[in-house]
Amino acid sequence: MVSVKDKPFDFHGATFTVKVLTSETNGRYTIPDVIHPPDMGPALHMHPKGSETFYIIEGHYEFILNGKSLNDKSGDVIFVPKGTPHRFVVGQKGGHALVISPPELEFYFLKVSELLGKGDVSYITESDIGEQYGQVFLNSTKHWK
Repeated sequence: MVSVKDKPFDFHGATFTVKVLTSETNGRYTIPDVIHPPDMGPALHMHPKGSETFYIIEGHYEFILNGKSLNDKSGDVIFVPKGTPHRFVVGQKGGHALVISPPELEFYFLKVSELLGKGDVSYITESDIGEQYGQVFLNSTKHWK
């Protein structure tokens, strides 16, 4: 697989740039820098391999963690403990976040991005790839829409 470090790529309309690879952290985490278009976000999911922390550089995000809604803006930090069900929706003007993600998650984003470049990717296919790399979807509602 081609290295993704510092090479922007499209993932469901968001621009991902992996700043730190899992291989650079002794398998502990990865850090993508993500520019999200308006009104997008993943379906409810969780990460069994580690916690996730979002630093919002720009924009507004609504996070749903364990059923609670949090409205966050530029400068806010959102910590999602390992195994916690969560999702988010980006505000109407889009957003920019630096994310400290569980290990190997960059490979989920890259593999799905490569498939999207060839056409549509079913939720089932994406879910299977996600499970391989620590992105476990809990339902398909509002998935990257």
